[in-house]
Amino acid sequence: MKDTTVKFKSKGRLAVGIAAALLVLALAIVNRSAFMKGESVDPEAVVKFISVYALGTALLVLDIKLSEPLGSIASGLVFLTGSVLCFETVRTLVSAPVYTSDIYFDNIIFYAVVQLAVFALTQSVRVSLITEILLSYALHTANQLVLLLRGTPLVPTDLYAIDTAMAVTNVREWRFDLPLLLGTAAFMALAALSFKLKISYKRVWMRITAALVSAALTVGLCVYIYQIDYKSYSTSTFDTESTNNVNGVALSFYINARKMKLEKPVGYSVEAIESFLENYEDDPENPTEDMPNIIVIMNESFSDLSYMGRFKTNTPYMPYYNELIKDYPHGRLLVSVLGGGTCNTEFEFLTSLSMMNMPNSCYAYMQHIKGEVPSLASYLKGYGYRSLAMHPFYEVCWKRNSVYKFMGFDDFISGEDMTTQKTIYQSADRWEKGFGDDVEYVRTLISDSFFYDRVIEQFENKGDSKLFIFGVTVQNHSGYEYSGDDFTADVHVEKVNGYFPRTEQYLSLMKKSDEALKELIEYFEKVDEKTLIVFFGDHQPNVEIGFLNEIAPNRNITVNGFLTRYETPFVIWANYDIGGKKDLGIVSPNFLGIKTLEYANVPLSKEYKMILDMQDTYPAMNTWGYFDRFNCWNERKDSYSDEAINIYNFYTYYTLTKR
Repeated sequence: MKDTTVKFKSKGRLAVGIAAALLVLALAIVNRSAFMKGESVDPEAVVKFISVYALGTALLVLDIKLSEPLGSIASGLVFLTGSVLCFETVRTLVSAPVYTSDIYFDNIIFYAVVQLAVFALTQSVRVSLITEILLSYALHTANQLVLLLRGTPLVPTDLYAIDTAMAVTNVREWRFDLPLLLGTAAFMALAALSFKLKISYKRVWMRITAALVSAALTVGLCVYIYQIDYKSYSTSTFDTESTNNVNGVALSFYINARKMKLEKPVGYSVEAIESFLENYEDDPENPTEDMPNIIVIMNESFSDLSYMGRFKTNTPYMPYYNELIKDYPHGRLLVSVLGGGTCNTEFEFLTSLSMMNMPNSCYAYMQHIKGEVPSLASYLKGYGYRSLAMHPFYEVCWKRNSVYKFMGFDDFISGEDMTTQKTIYQSADRWEKGFGDDVEYVRTLISDSFFYDRVIEQFENKGDSKLFIFGVTVQNHSGYEYSGDDFTADVHVEKVNGYFPRTEQYLSLMKKSDEALKELIEYFEKVDEKTLIVFFGDHQPNVEIGFLNEIAPNRNITVNGFLTRYETPFVIWANYDIGGKKDLGIVSPNFLGIKTLEYANVPLSKEYKMILDMQDTYPAMNTWGYFDRFNCWNERKDSYSDEAINIYNFYTYYTLTKR
């Protein structure tokens, strides 16, 4: 029997261990702001990290060999508790609370399946644990990075949008907070421990038995997972981060994956839709000359943070917009996304369908548009318009190059078409100022001003046909930590506790967008041809939570207060008299698209009339529910007492599936 020994590893393994430890240390140094509390270092945070880091480093550099049978017993114990150890390390990484016993068990099952499946194939304690650790770390680190960058955690549909996310995200913007650093150090320690584990099989039958038992357990646990009543779990709450904290990241991810299929609505039938539509008639066609050119600008992250709470700045950040809305129809747009997910706001505006009738956490463009879909583009083409989509970024993002074709646009002008430099999207490192020197950038993205000049070019060269342009800007995309010499934040927050550089950079971008909007409107004020411009923001940005807590500490107490985080401004301008009510209140994108047709004096189909009728009773809706006429919030359901909402749900399903 060999004695227990502790010594440094051999030179090769020691070098690898030291390199791994230095890598984690470098990560902590680069993200040293995670150890700050206000403007001073937080000693408790430093001690926590050093303690976990020291343990991991010791396990990496020391060769610890336990005497037998102690070594095999220890390996067996770690293997049996591996899923719990991994899950507890994950809880550190995501800074999650203690779960209820049933939630705890259901989460551990996912880790156990990975571990047992690999063990069944390899019969290696070391390989199965390392695989489980690496997969867990990758998933949960991705979850936290998405949360820090966007303000909402990772959901399965994000995997459909990796190209888009990477295209507009720079690795330099990724940052680790304290839980992430502690979790990384803890995973390092757990991985180092796993490398030391080994179980010997004295007989062949023992190895075969281990493989068969593990395989049987894997199958049994997979059956258990499949039978989890995922519909009984709520993922329709507003705060998806809190949902993850309640259900656990792994279980929440699985529930969202099961729920993202577009299922046939309760009581669905095509006959019910047709019968309901008999209450409406198509408008008679009007002469094309009576209708204006229509330009829609969906401005990236354009929003007014004062919707949540008042604050002062050294200079106004959207003075022109605030003057504009004194004379033109305007309001607040209730959207379904935050910090990202632009395509869902696009989808609602262009199709007049609502995310309330779509699967939770889905990206409509990525999953549910697989063929021709009626849209404002195809509808206006029927009235002689040329329909043009424009976006000053890569055409593949959000699959716009295929989705816009399905929607009936005549053409799509992307960032690749706005430069003389051949610049086709190839990889994430091509995103930064990737369109050459003959475009104007703000930070690293094509400016609103440059983009509006391209819109004007299209208008000036449109010929005799009426023009419908749907333009999506990119200038204000997150993150808001750019430090180049060619951009300076000139809007500063005053009289608040703390320093919020991301908020100030964002507000400075709003000021630039406001100035560009003024340039666009001033051009069309001089145009004789009737032109209608609809301008709105797609979602709010992900700025410092500390700033939001300063200006709106009680925003999450009421539903209406929470929903201000999902409201953006909109305005409808025209170079002719459109009259009507000025303050339109709160509206959602699915209704705003049809209102655009109304203001443009475009005849409405009976389908559009049906949808617009609902706004009198339900003025705004998003992925979680709807406001009624008394401004009370109602949660989305599988079936409603109001026939109109059910038919709208049926119509959404039929439009996207044609069955």
